Amino acid sequence: MTLIDGPDFQRVSSNDAAVALPRTHSYENLHVHVDWIRRASCSLELALGRRVACAAYASQAGDTSLGPHDDDWDGVIVQMEGAKQWHVWTDPHKGPKEIVTRLGDVLVLRRGVPHDVTTPGRSLHLAFAVTNQPRAVDPMLARM
Repeated sequence: MTLIDGPDFQRVSSNDAAVALPRTHSYENLHVHVDWIRRASCSLELALGRRVACAAYASQAGDTSLGPHDDDWDGVIVQMEGAKQWHVWTDPHKGPKEIVTRLGDVLVLRRGVPHDVTTPGRSLHLAFAVTNQPRAVDPMLARM
């Protein structure tokens, strides 16, 4: 697990006292460790032809986040619990658009689009990162 500490990530064990601090918790590589998320990631890979990774972000009101940033991948965000407030700069000449995701909402953020998030209460969302790398061919499928 990692804790988000402003623009940094801190790797900690689950029994570390730092886990109790008010920071967003990040759970990485869920596409490897959780079967239903692996299947969802594989489905996205098949549809898009690109590799997909998944992480979960769990936050409470007031938790520290990364601050304004952009990502090197296209993001498919799925709100699993609570709500998240997004500030998204789609036009560099205007202020950010405010978007609130709630349970079941899906938000697509294109690579390089600046955004910032806050948590009004409790939040859990999945972030499927669609990379530029082509999807790996499954050896079992290649034999068919």
